Amino acid sequence: MITSSRRIVIVGTGNMGRIHARILSDMGVLVGVADTDMSTAEKVAKSHNTDAFNEFESMLEKTKPDGVVIATPTSTHASIARSIATNFDGIKGILIEKPMTSTLEDGKKLAELVKERGIVVLVSHSEIYNPIVEKALNLIKTDAIGTPRTVIHDRRGFVSPERIPSLGDVFEDIGVHDFDIMTRISNGPAKLYAQSNKLGGIHNSGTVMVKFDSGTEHLFHLSRQYAGRRRYMDVSGSKGTLVLDLFGQIIKIQHLDQAPVAKGDTIQLPERGATIKVYGEPVREVLKDFLRCIETGKSPRVNIDDGLRALGIVEAARQSAESGNVIDIEIKPRT
Repeated sequence: MITSSRRIVIVGTGNMGRIHARILSDMGVLVGVADTDMSTAEKVAKSHNTDAFNEFESMLEKTKPDGVVIATPTSTHASIARSIATNFDGIKGILIEKPMTSTLEDGKKLAELVKERGIVVLVSHSEIYNPIVEKALNLIKTDAIGTPRTVIHDRRGFVSPERIPSLGDVFEDIGVHDFDIMTRISNGPAKLYAQSNKLGGIHNSGTVMVKFDSGTEHLFHLSRQYAGRRRYMDVSGSKGTLVLDLFGQIIKIQHLDQAPVAKGDTIQLPERGATIKVYGEPVREVLKDFLRCIETGKSPRVNIDDGLRALGIVEAARQSAESGNVIDIEIKPRT
């Protein structure tokens, strides 16, 4: 068990809120949960021996936490985060489940406020904390496969129709993970084109193509109406290829001068033809980073500016899917 003297509360006890509650309880830092559905809050609180509230304001006043996890429907993220940042002086950090906000405009207003107040914000693009993604990004950074030329992002699964309105469209709900990954591989001016299919008036599956002026292209296949679960990436570079299974947490490295059937069965990085399998729980790594940031005041691995970059791509994808037009975008280098 990881223990800490910090005190963390959760707003929202739906699917993600329950995951955060389990892990934070295990870490010994959970001191309260709140939900407008009091019966749900009480059930989660009982499971983890903590207090339940039906209003986050009263929870914050009573528990005096150091940090808050916001795991409510996307449309409420901005208003809850603004209220916390404005009215509760003791808060050192806010973790916001993805996406940070429903719109880029709301995100920019929130970013200005929390920076002014000196509050650390972590945006839970949990795939960045997947150890296989971290390894792949490091391999790309160290030129293991040369210059990336084509990157295919495949993220598909099933979401029941009744949950879709609270999650928003497919671009903000699941695409945001891969959009963030893209910004860590490629930057500069680019052109974006998206197509989608709607369910109940909401983009529920789609394809997005981003072609950078540098020549690198990213292709995204996003769907919440797929019978199964797929999380794959395929990165083709000037020297070789990385193929990632994000669920199985396996990465295969193949070089262009190797035979296509070359066996990859070692776990030594960055050996040629290596197949690497690692294990981890990304949400736990998110929360460990959150506690570290509260302790030190340092920036998280996914900070509020990362959230804004990803939201900018979300909005461009929406605009292209709605209009049928190619949209000009520019990804600023990360600092």
